[in-house]
Amino acid sequence: MLRRFFIYFIGVGLGVMISLFFFGNREIDFSYFPNARTLKHLRNQNFVISPSAKCHLDSMGMNADRFIELFQKAPLDVDFRASDIRRLCPKYLIEVENQIFSSFIISDCDSLTTLSSLDDLDFFCP
Repeated sequence: MLRRFFIYFIGVGLGVMISLFFFGNREIDFSYFPNARTLKHLRNQNFVISPSAKCHLDSMGMNADRFIELFQKAPLDVDFRASDIRRLCPKYLIEVENQIFSSFIISDCDSLTTLSSLDDLDFFCP
């Protein structure tokens, strides 16, 4: 009986090592919920910042590279009720925590993600 367990654990160990060899360095991404799917889609496209949003970022002291890094890595939440997704180029209201601004609007046209505006700002940009 002890010999059977020993042979079983050797087989399981070899199976685990072979699986790690073939599948070890893969990045697993679970994006089946609507929020995760939408963010993954937006993050994998070319990113552009509109002139008015660039003005707001400049007035807050945040450069475009810092915002892009925030957009790519920060935990974000898409508010689908406040978003306008039933149009040719959907606009998404995305909420973020622990930043100078609480939300921003992203437009999704073709293969281009555009930062349209930032909310909760007291700055005026032409």
